[in-house]
Amino acid sequence: MSDTIDEPWEPGPTADEGYALFAKESRVVADDGTPIAYTFRNRAGRKVPILFANGWSCSDAYWGRLLPLFEEAGHPCLLPDTRGHGRSGLPRSPGRGARNLTIDDVSMPRIARDLVTVLDDAGVDRALVVGHSMGVQTGLEVYRQIPDRVAGLVLIAGTSENPTKTLYGQSITDTMFPLMAGVMRYVPEVLAPVWATIGPASVGHFGARLARAAGPKATAADLHPYLLHLKSTSPAVLVLMAGAMRAHSATDLLADLTTPTLVVSAGADVFTPARCSEAIHHGVVGSELVTFAKAGHTLPIEEPDALARVVDDFVARRIAPPPAKRRAARPPKAAKPAKPATTAAPTPAAGSSTVAEA
Repeated sequence: MSDTIDEPWEPGPTADEGYALFAKESRVVADDGTPIAYTFRNRAGRKVPILFANGWSCSDAYWGRLLPLFEEAGHPCLLPDTRGHGRSGLPRSPGRGARNLTIDDVSMPRIARDLVTVLDDAGVDRALVVGHSMGVQTGLEVYRQIPDRVAGLVLIAGTSENPTKTLYGQSITDTMFPLMAGVMRYVPEVLAPVWATIGPASVGHFGARLARAAGPKATAADLHPYLLHLKSTSPAVLVLMAGAMRAHSATDLLADLTTPTLVVSAGADVFTPARCSEAIHHGVVGSELVTFAKAGHTLPIEEPDALARVVDDFVARRIAPPPAKRRAARPPKAAKPAKPATTAAPTPAAGSSTVAEA
């Protein structure tokens, strides 16, 4: 990365080759100059558009099997790369240890504004926001910014506030985080040996399973594109973004949230344990909670069919179909073909809680 700090930084046009599952054919510039890459698939779909909000450090691999199911069901799908990930840039070159960036450059409200900018650029008036992990936090901030344009929220395996307080069911990470962040800021090379090992599918899968980051149904092939993406992403930027997650809370928003909300928890999730999702469910009046008892934090990868069925049932019951016309959007460009997939799972009611068997 260049250390030029007087202009936005943008990855090269081939930055995501080798790991992106969906070509990001569109590009929009955020209000701080950051270029945001995204794909808009199935533009002519008749059902409510879906805007995907990615998790921390996550690539489109987390939606690789789920997004095609939503396309097949008739949903237009908007999938951006988070700033600093994939084809999306940053407001300036991060520099060594991300010293040229501030926490505000990667904050949850800032990333939410990027998502709103993508909606505007695509000409989509209202959308269902589907967020995973960090995407739960940014999805809630999208609602805070444009409540009338959020048709509904699907909040998967995430929390409304600082996730380091509950990581592995302990608060030690939260206590130690300032020290770890300081080391990454001033001695970023400390992670170089670890980053060098990322890549081989079997090694990465073993490490993810060992750390209980990946659930039992997440295969090495499923995780490999994500691992390749992770290796290409600045660890210093990721740590700064983790600090932004730690500093964030949308818990104050929950009691006033009126859009239809589906909360999805993973019973074996050690990153954002099920109790984090349960707290959101109890905080949002009329929300629905579905729990996949055996799934881990990689829930969208592990249970795409069942998750698609749960979401489509929720949409059919709780969200009015969009009007026939949307705002004029950019003309479509070609995108990489997506992997096909299939569907299956339960049917909760408003204010209910369900355990999914999958």
